[in-house]
Amino acid sequence: MENISNYNFIKKIGDITDDGIAVYDIKKKSFLYVNTNFTRIFGIDEKELFFDSKVILKFILAEDSAYLHMRYDELMETGCINTTEFRLIFPDHVLKHISCDVLVLEDTNLITAFVKDISEAKKHEDYLIKYTAQKDTLLDMLTHNLSGPLQLSKDMISSLQKGYNENNLADINKLLNIMQENTQQCIDIVNDFLRQEHFESAHTYVRKTRFDLVEKIHVTLDKLRAMNKDKVFMLTSDAENINITSDAVKFFQVIHNVLSNAIKFTGDQGVIEINVQEQESSYLISLKDNGVGIPETDRADIFLKKVKGRVGLKGEKSSGLGLSIAKKLVDLLNGRIWFESKENEGSTFYLQLPKE
Repeated sequence: MENISNYNFIKKIGDITDDGIAVYDIKKKSFLYVNTNFTRIFGIDEKELFFDSKVILKFILAEDSAYLHMRYDELMETGCINTTEFRLIFPDHVLKHISCDVLVLEDTNLITAFVKDISEAKKHEDYLIKYTAQKDTLLDMLTHNLSGPLQLSKDMISSLQKGYNENNLADINKLLNIMQENTQQCIDIVNDFLRQEHFESAHTYVRKTRFDLVEKIHVTLDKLRAMNKDKVFMLTSDAENINITSDAVKFFQVIHNVLSNAIKFTGDQGVIEINVQEQESSYLISLKDNGVGIPETDRADIFLKKVKGRVGLKGEKSSGLGLSIAKKLVDLLNGRIWFESKENEGSTFYLQLPKE
């Protein structure tokens, strides 16, 4: 190792941190220093790494190579890049998710890399997305299975009240009034709970990670297919794997909210098509249905916060916040959302997100 004394401060950090740290000479194309955690993350012997620095490239997932080349060019231009995420695949098929921060040491040909193994964090993130999908499905079930019967119960009580007008039935009327009020409270609790859940999701911070956009849509569709067997869902994309740096949880919420809206206004055996296209600096996702469409009178306010939403084709209640929350989340992700619609023919919502 050459002039290792010049990197004492880096060595001290390398000895105490759980992250991988390395110093690389750009001109000589060789490593000057790596700590134990760096070689552990890449599964490479230190001697092998110093002998051939390119040995680490063989583990990089093919789909991430172009992305890493782009980030390297950015590093050479700016001198620093943050939170570069990529994947390693090993001969035993173990997949690791890696996050890397890199900077060029001032007035040198040396770069320092700080590497984290974020595989467990990715597993946790995937769990949260699946949990959120299950939670939203449960909330939709609550709305459909509780609000309807409670509303019916309220109507029945109102009818019974009209049949008891004699003075000796005053106590029964009093009891029925209490039952009616309690039933209305139950309906309000369900709707308020849903409204609060949707509202809070738009006020959390953005945590950007790199994830497979198509895979996240598949996760959403799997849940929705299970709950809506009378609908046909189709997904097409430019590529099997499309990776994007964004907030995976918020992306899921946007897709789920728009698709849930399409489901409510598409009849039995209706078709909902999702298409993903790669553009020069963004990805465009279209979500098309052949439902009843959006009335012209509602189109101008479709993304605004509403007190009351439209009732679905099967009587599904709506908090009126699903699309307004989607709009807020898309804004947080620095994207755009818009739609086209024709009554009795269907609607298409477009979601455009930047690649970086």
